[in-house]
Amino acid sequence: MVDSINNSTGVLGALRYLQSANTDIEAANGRLASGLKVEKARDGASAYQTAAVMKGEGNSLNAVSLSLSHAQSVSDIAIASGEQVSKLLTTMRDTAAQAMSADLTDTQRQALNASFTTQKDQLRQFIKSASFDDANLLDGSRPGGVTFIADAAATQVLTLAGRDFNMGGQVVTLDDAQPIDTAVGAQQAYTMLTDSIANVGGQLAQMSGESKRVQAQIGFVSKLADALAGGVGRLVDTDLPAESALIQALQVKQQLSAHALGIVNDAPQALLSLFRPA
Repeated sequence: MVDSINNSTGVLGALRYLQSANTDIEAANGRLASGLKVEKARDGASAYQTAAVMKGEGNSLNAVSLSLSHAQSVSDIAIASGEQVSKLLTTMRDTAAQAMSADLTDTQRQALNASFTTQKDQLRQFIKSASFDDANLLDGSRPGGVTFIADAAATQVLTLAGRDFNMGGQVVTLDDAQPIDTAVGAQQAYTMLTDSIANVGGQLAQMSGESKRVQAQIGFVSKLADALAGGVGRLVDTDLPAESALIQALQVKQQLSAHALGIVNDAPQALLSLFRPA
């Protein structure tokens, strides 16, 4: 029975529950559609602010990853070129060894010297080509090395050392003008090339260590970025199974509220029956 003709608390209560169910279903559907349970600050100010800070750190880590990838490329090019230099030095030493023979004719000696000159030109080209994005670690142009940021706050850096593989230096001790057109000259070149090969091997070992440090830092930054992304997800992403279950429960609530509203709306008919003629 209704409380009064003008105001029915039963109808108002059922209507309120129905409207609440409709609003909750709409909100849950919105979270499913967007994939976010915290899309705006009003959805959860604390979570929204924390997620914004974490996203900022994630963006900074993306910049660090880009910097470290650049470092890896510079290092890879330098190592590849250094390996080619080492192989060429070995070939040049073989040429010098042939020219050390005392029974060579002048024609043979000149031919070996011409080949040796060509090999020196190739060596210069290898060193010149050891460049990535204008960063060459082998031609002596970067005595202070090349520095890259290694963390999101830019407080840590990673440096790839600069080296000088040019002939006549401390690494490749062979003089650019050294000929092998005599047995004595060939012996001198052989000795210098032997030292140069050992020096380049030592430099390659150091460069390999630098490359491994870059790779390790890349792995660390990648894991840190994944952890941040996971943290942001836990703060703002929708729990799809939970939302689906909630929508099903709300649909039941919606149906029950609608059914209850129908029941209370039928109550006035009982009052009208009192005024029907017998």
